[in-house]
Amino acid sequence: MIRAGLACGLFAIGLQATAGGVAVTVRLAAADALEAAYELPAACTGLSFLKKGADAARIRARWQAPDGCGAAGGDTLARGAQACAALRFRVPATSDKVAGYPGSFPVGQALYAHMSNYAVGEECGPVSYRFAGPATIRAAGRTFDRSAPAHADASSLLFPARQSGAGLDYFDPALSRSAVARIRSVAEGVTRALKREMPQADYIPPIIAAGLAEEPGGPNIGGSAGDVLLLTLFNWPADPAPEYQRKLNKLVAHEVSHRFQMRDAVDSYPDARLIHEGGAEFLRWSVSLRQGWLTPGQAAAELDDALADCMLGTGERSWRAMPAREIDARRLEYGCGLPAYVYALAARQGGGRPYARLDRFYAQLRLGARPEFMRALECGEASCAPRVLPALLDGAGPMRARWAEVLGETGLATPRAPRQAHVDAMMLQAITRLMQEDCAGGRSITPAPDRILLDTLPKCSTLRKDAVVKRVEGLPVFGGAEALPAIVAACAARHVVELGLEDGSTLAMPCRTPYQPMTQVYAADIGKVMKALGL
Repeated sequence: MIRAGLACGLFAIGLQATAGGVAVTVRLAAADALEAAYELPAACTGLSFLKKGADAARIRARWQAPDGCGAAGGDTLARGAQACAALRFRVPATSDKVAGYPGSFPVGQALYAHMSNYAVGEECGPVSYRFAGPATIRAAGRTFDRSAPAHADASSLLFPARQSGAGLDYFDPALSRSAVARIRSVAEGVTRALKREMPQADYIPPIIAAGLAEEPGGPNIGGSAGDVLLLTLFNWPADPAPEYQRKLNKLVAHEVSHRFQMRDAVDSYPDARLIHEGGAEFLRWSVSLRQGWLTPGQAAAELDDALADCMLGTGERSWRAMPAREIDARRLEYGCGLPAYVYALAARQGGGRPYARLDRFYAQLRLGARPEFMRALECGEASCAPRVLPALLDGAGPMRARWAEVLGETGLATPRAPRQAHVDAMMLQAITRLMQEDCAGGRSITPAPDRILLDTLPKCSTLRKDAVVKRVEGLPVFGGAEALPAIVAACAARHVVELGLEDGSTLAMPCRTPYQPMTQVYAADIGKVMKALGL
């Protein structure tokens, strides 16, 4: 992992260069761009990228090959027609958020890079990695001038000039003193608490890199937890309201919590993303509650909202029926993960604190064992059969029905009617289903406070031009209690739903399967939950 990469990096680079193979160098090309260079053996025509998929393709779509020696796609690196000793790509810096680690992200006067975006397979021999200047490079707790050894999962900050000053953490000069103080305070508080509660954790302090950025929309947060802990505040106000202060707390506490986990060690588990992100959310949520960054009422609201998101996101499907790409797109590893951890640990069998269960789980992984995750959380060292997690994650039928069973049996939360926000979210799902049925599974939908924008697609049958939907069956699309039942009734009775458009016309959309609304959500008995968790 990180320690081995730094201890052996310089020796490995020299050895691989002598033995042949591939050398990957990510260097600072300008204040606003990196360069990725791939030195390949003469007979090597191409390589696979280790990071694949839509987000990888989105990152590499910005790469520019100034000399035309090669091409970098979502999945593969290919040599061009002309013979070049190295394939070079200019990588412009961007604050565009993507799932996973970003590839060239501006942080004040520095650029953040994560080598996973550049890492390639060993089809043409062993691969060596390094970050390079001219620059000051901060990587894995050390500062280098001009060159730094790396590995396929390393992150780094590259500065255009040597940076002086105490410590390795970096804060954008544009950040306010209060924001910097808040970040430091929360990071230190979470670290102290989890070191105490999880003494077996192999905690390696990261470099904190915090910066400001802009994106469409209002204030927001983003981050990742590599050996450089990246924290980004988007569209951040100079004097943030309490709700945004809580967002900042949440970002810092979540990312620091990841440092007490072992992401790579759970990659082979069926629910790896839920284990990792849901676990960090549990640690963040519970520590924030204990530290007073969340009141019990705020903690209950977060838990209730996450569970509602989980139930809405899974709809009428079981957890195992959810495609991984949809789980990721709807962020259900967070929405389902937090309540799954909270309610499973609150209903745990046997003695001991919840943190000790997590500490032991990761300690066993560190020793090379592969403990059963559900049993580790619910049973600890006791001999028992887990009940909550198997029902939620392995149970048949709609996941919302499994939640009803679990919470009914444990008494840790009580049902309540959906709020208007939930009703509006279900309306959006119902309109989305109409479009998918009409457009061969495709959808392009943008909600606004009082309307829904539908973009026509090539395979749409009825939706032949873009439409702005303001009414459904004569009722306002959002903000009321009657439109959702009306769309369900119209589909069941006529197999057609009348959409009222902004221009005054109507559109009769075919409807094969009536939408099944969620009839109840749940409110945590936060006093009972806190007592059960020892908070």
